[in-house]
Amino acid sequence: MDENFQKSNELLNAGAEAYRKGDYVTAQEYYTQAAKLGNVQAMCNLGYIYEYCRTGKRDYKKDFYCFKKAADSGSAEACYKVGDIYFYGDAGEKDYGLAFEYYQEAMQLLNETNDDDDIMSDIYYRLALCWYKGYGTDQDILIAFHYINEAEFYSYCD
Repeated sequence: MDENFQKSNELLNAGAEAYRKGDYVTAQEYYTQAAKLGNVQAMCNLGYIYEYCRTGKRDYKKDFYCFKKAADSGSAEACYKVGDIYFYGDAGEKDYGLAFEYYQEAMQLLNETNDDDDIMSDIYYRLALCWYKGYGTDQDILIAFHYINEAEFYSYCD
């Protein structure tokens, strides 16, 4: 196992432990160190720290940067968070087209890796909403119905 990979996972786990204890400053420090070693999940977790104001006020630019960097590295979770940022316009103007693309990318990554079922219902819900309202895609009630059923199924599985 690569030494940096192992060290980054140790830092990620230490950050997660600090986060669970409510010590967000320490968690941020560990996540930052792990992200510098290339840990994609640590970068995504930093996005959550900035998004939910865990160490101060919300920083839209930093949460977008972290989620986008993790998304570009193949994180399905980060893809759906970038989609949310575009959907709600948190880092600028709303862009439903980009939001929809990132939600689809998140779903594709999950289907390829069979990883992280915890966010499946979230992504399916977002896709259902896009298809139902025609946000970033053509409106299609039947496709929306399919996705909302999938969201319900995975929500039940959680």
